[in-house]
Amino acid sequence: MRGWNSRDSIAGMRPDEAVQLTNWFPTSSDVQVRKGSAAHVTGILGVTDTGPEQVETLASYRPPSGSHKLFAFSGTRVYDVSAAGAASAPVVTGMTNGRWQTVNFTTAGGNFLICVNGTDDMLLYNGTSWAPIDAVSTPAITNVSSSNLIGLNVFKERVWYIEKASMSVWYTGVGAFSGALTELDLGSVFKKGGYLMAMGTWTVDGGAGIDDLAVFITSQGEVAVYEGTNPASSTTWALVGIFNIGAPLGRRCVQKYAGDLLIATLDGIVPASKSFTEDRVSSAVAVSDRISGAMGDAAEAYNANFGWEITLYPKGGALLVNVPKATNAQVQYVMNTTTGAWCDFTGWAANTFEIHNDELYFGMLGEVRKAWTGTSDVGVAIVAEAIGAFDYFGTRSGQKHLKMVRPVIGWDSNPTEFLIGVDADFLTQTPTGAITFSGGSGGLWDTATWDGSLWGGEVRLNNLWYTAFAMGYALALHLKVSTNAAQVRWAATDYIYESGSFL
Repeated sequence: MRGWNSRDSIAGMRPDEAVQLTNWFPTSSDVQVRKGSAAHVTGILGVTDTGPEQVETLASYRPPSGSHKLFAFSGTRVYDVSAAGAASAPVVTGMTNGRWQTVNFTTAGGNFLICVNGTDDMLLYNGTSWAPIDAVSTPAITNVSSSNLIGLNVFKERVWYIEKASMSVWYTGVGAFSGALTELDLGSVFKKGGYLMAMGTWTVDGGAGIDDLAVFITSQGEVAVYEGTNPASSTTWALVGIFNIGAPLGRRCVQKYAGDLLIATLDGIVPASKSFTEDRVSSAVAVSDRISGAMGDAAEAYNANFGWEITLYPKGGALLVNVPKATNAQVQYVMNTTTGAWCDFTGWAANTFEIHNDELYFGMLGEVRKAWTGTSDVGVAIVAEAIGAFDYFGTRSGQKHLKMVRPVIGWDSNPTEFLIGVDADFLTQTPTGAITFSGGSGGLWDTATWDGSLWGGEVRLNNLWYTAFAMGYALALHLKVSTNAAQVRWAATDYIYESGSFL
């Protein structure tokens, strides 16, 4: 329940940690096989309509009133994927790529979804129609080409745009997203070179009330923090400080997290509240510290790949870090936001995630899926594997001869397959002992005996002992389950073993 640990020595972990926790989600009371995913919109095709296209951006349009809409950006097209089913005709065509950054913004003139990708003209959705925005459109963007804008953020009632391959950020007037933009050139502030990668908003309490700070992050990991409202006036705009963090992982490297700002970097997922004061001298400040081994390896190996993204899913109590190992082979490092425990998910080949109507969705090859739902991935079984911490059971000096093991497991329907094993002395092997479940379905109405049969869907608890032979100084339970129908929960593990004497 303390989660996956890839930081500490395998011989020094706590008993409630895990060497591996794949597709098991640790909660405050047990460890559960993760939820599945369901097809939402399928048949998203490329420009020639001959094959599926990668969905690389999802954007939720959220007006203060009325229906919310979900859009998928795929190659040269934008699709309205608000309703489930087969993809309808695209609402925008002729784009260069599907890698966009988006924000919602409300003015006196309406509610808008603003989208930029650094190559195409800015796209604007007003709740009814889409339109490209340039210097001669209505509304218009002037003083800088909208096709050069690649990042954006809302700060102090203004929209701020990052110009690609530069140290310039452009901002609007108060309450506006368009018009004559004003340039703020940060080239003289930073010393390591590179270009602006992202901007975020950090909410802090400076002792005289809560305030928002503007955070600018470069490709080299330098961070400039400003306070104030109007950069055009020295009395209303001031530099708080310059800090160093690891180089950011992609344009979608920031995520608001309560009052903090999380940044995905080569050093892990770092919070502004701690990492700026430490100035890269301690990796322990990262919220991903407990999986720093795996996070560091992934960042080093895949930092150039598209698809790095942090997503907060409040309804599921989870923070997801999308790790793009390869196209169609992405994984997610997932943290329980209540306990801070980590695990990893496989089986979701996601390019991007989005929260829409409080539900989690992801875009992949040719489709959009609803995540964190059901017990399978569109009918495909979820394979979950866990290796607990290697436990010396109180003494490192003597061997233990394991006799039996009892995993305390609950399920509401029979899993397809459940294997159990015990690894000894840090050597892992595929478990081979099969657990047989029975009676996974509840009583049938008008057939079952009243007050004697289980209600349908009732969780059953396995408390049987299983023979499991192992010999070693340190032992770890190894569980593997494959299921496309059951909700499986693992609450505890009991062992019967014989202690050996000194050798």
